[in-house]
Amino acid sequence: MSKQIICLFTLFLLSMTTIPACKSALPSPTPKLKPNTTVKVVEFATEKPSTPIPTPTKRPRLITPTATATVIGQVVSQTVETSAADLSNLFNRPPDQNPLTGLKVITPTMLQRRPLMVRVGNDPVARPQIGLDKADMVYEELVEWWITRFTAIYLTNDPPIIGPIRSARLLNVQLTPQYQGALAHSGASDPVRWELSQIQIVNLDEFFTPQPFIYRKNEGWQTRLGFNALVARDYMAAEGLEKAVKLRGFVFSDKLDLNFDSAVEIIIPYPSQTCEAKWLYDSQKGQYLRFMGGEIFNTAEGQQIKSDNVIIYFADHQRTTIVEDVTGATSVRIIANGRGQAWLLRDGKILKGNWETNGYETPLFTFDNGQPMPLKPGNSWVELVPLDYLITLDGKQFGLQETPAETPEKISAPTPIGFHPTPTLR
Repeated sequence: MSKQIICLFTLFLLSMTTIPACKSALPSPTPKLKPNTTVKVVEFATEKPSTPIPTPTKRPRLITPTATATVIGQVVSQTVETSAADLSNLFNRPPDQNPLTGLKVITPTMLQRRPLMVRVGNDPVARPQIGLDKADMVYEELVEWWITRFTAIYLTNDPPIIGPIRSARLLNVQLTPQYQGALAHSGASDPVRWELSQIQIVNLDEFFTPQPFIYRKNEGWQTRLGFNALVARDYMAAEGLEKAVKLRGFVFSDKLDLNFDSAVEIIIPYPSQTCEAKWLYDSQKGQYLRFMGGEIFNTAEGQQIKSDNVIIYFADHQRTTIVEDVTGATSVRIIANGRGQAWLLRDGKILKGNWETNGYETPLFTFDNGQPMPLKPGNSWVELVPLDYLITLDGKQFGLQETPAETPEKISAPTPIGFHPTPTLR
C-alpha cells in the first residue's frame, strides 16, 4: 500500500514539471497592428550584394605645388590662405553664366535644370561617337581595366542623338550626385544597379525608362542604341523629374597672368591596345586636340574632338569581384569623392593642385594653399587615372612624385585580369 502511495505521489510531481515545459513550447500569438499603423515597404532593384561596400576615406594631400595663379584677374600669393567666405564669393556668378563652362548663354532658363549625364562607349567598334562634341564636360574612366568609357554631361545643349549608349559602372554611383544629374545608360550589372538604387538620383535606365532611347537603323548591337536629349527633357518634365539645381561649378579666368610649366603634348597611358589618349595643344585654336591610339579622334560628323581644359584627376582604383560581362572581366571601383591630386592643362600650360568634393557638389580644384585653379572658359575633359599612372608631358614622364620618371625603351601595358581582344560589352 505504501509503495502505491509513493508511486502516485511521484507521478503527481512529474506532471507538475512537464506541464510548464509543454506550455512554453506553444507558439506566441501573431501580434496585431494597432489602428492607423503604417507599414513601410522598401523596394530594391536587385538583391543586395554579399560583399560590403567600402566607405571612402578622406585622402591626404599628395603634393605641395609651388605655382601661383591669377583668379579673376587678381594675383594671389601662395602664402595667402583662402577662407570659406572668399570661395563662396568666387562662385557667385551672373544668372546667364554656365557654371560648368563659364560661358554666357542666350537663354538663362536652360541653366535651371538638371545636367544629363550620358554613358557613351569607347571600345573600338563604338567609334566614331555621336554628340561628344556637344557636351559641356566629359569624364573618361577605365572600365574592366582594358578600355575606357565616357560620361558626357549636357546642361546647355540637347543633342537629338548621343551614342552609342553603354551601361553604367561604379563611378556613376559617386559622380552623378556631385552634379545632381540625370544618369542615362543601358542598364548595369546587378551589383552596380543595386548601388545606384541606394542613392537619390534620376535614373534613366533604358530597361525601365525606354522613352528617350532610340535604335538606329542599319547598325550592329554595339552601336545601334542612341539617346535623344530633347525627348529626355520632355519626359523628365512630364514625370516631375526635372528640377532647377544649384551647381557650385568652377572658377574661370580668361587668361593666366603668371608663367606655368609648358604642357603642349600630353599622353595618358590608358591601355595601348585599345585607348591610349593623347592631347596636343593647338596655339591657333587655343584648344587641345584629341588623338586615340595615334589617330585623330573624330566625331561621327568628322570633327576632331577639342577641349579648352584637360583635367588629370588622380584617384584610387580598386579591384572588385563584380563581373561585368560574359568574359569574366571585373568592375573597377574608382574613389572620386574625398580629396586627391589634380593637374589642370590649359593654354599649353600645366597647373598642379588638388581636387576635393564631399560627394554632393562638383569638385573644387585648388592649389595647395586653397586658392582656386582657374579653368579656361569653355568645355572640359576630365581624365580619371590611377594613382600610379605616369603621364607624359612634352616627352617626359611625370607621376605624383613631381619629378620626371625614367623612361624605359618600350612601355607595354600589363594584360589585365579578364582581358580579351573582342569581349562582349553592354
